[in-house]
Amino acid sequence: MKLFKPSTWQISRFRRDILNYRDWIRVIKREKGDKNSNFNKWKLQYNSFYNVYFTHTVEETEAQLPERIMQARLIESFAPLHRYLDEDLGFAECLVPEMNQFYDDEGNPTLTYLVVYRFAFNSIGFWPVVWFLIKLSALITGLVLTFKLGMWAWLATLI
Repeated sequence: MKLFKPSTWQISRFRRDILNYRDWIRVIKREKGDKNSNFNKWKLQYNSFYNVYFTHTVEETEAQLPERIMQARLIESFAPLHRYLDEDLGFAECLVPEMNQFYDDEGNPTLTYLVVYRFAFNSIGFWPVVWFLIKLSALITGLVLTFKLGMWAWLATLI
């Protein structure tokens, strides 16, 4: 029964996501500080949200290929980086890669791509949080009505 398995409760999944994100931040700082790490060999950077990114310029010969084939080759060329982030650092289910092409001033696509790895929260999102708050408020309301607690007594339990 789901009620008696705390690991399946929504609050446990929220906590796990937050702990994984804290581990991600700690690992990124550690890897950035180590001059011999693959993080620095790949010349990876990160922003204030700890999204890891780098730029990659496509060679002229690959630029002549259709866009889908060129992106497939780019993804293939990043396989060692994917293995490093997924297996070596241990964040296989937590990262979402994105590729964004740069454009020049006239709006023409360039040969440079921005590759970003974002941390993906599995259970923290708009609707899971809304449902959690609805369930929590229903539980508190049920307790207040069941035990005939006044509003001030209920507020005193929060303090």
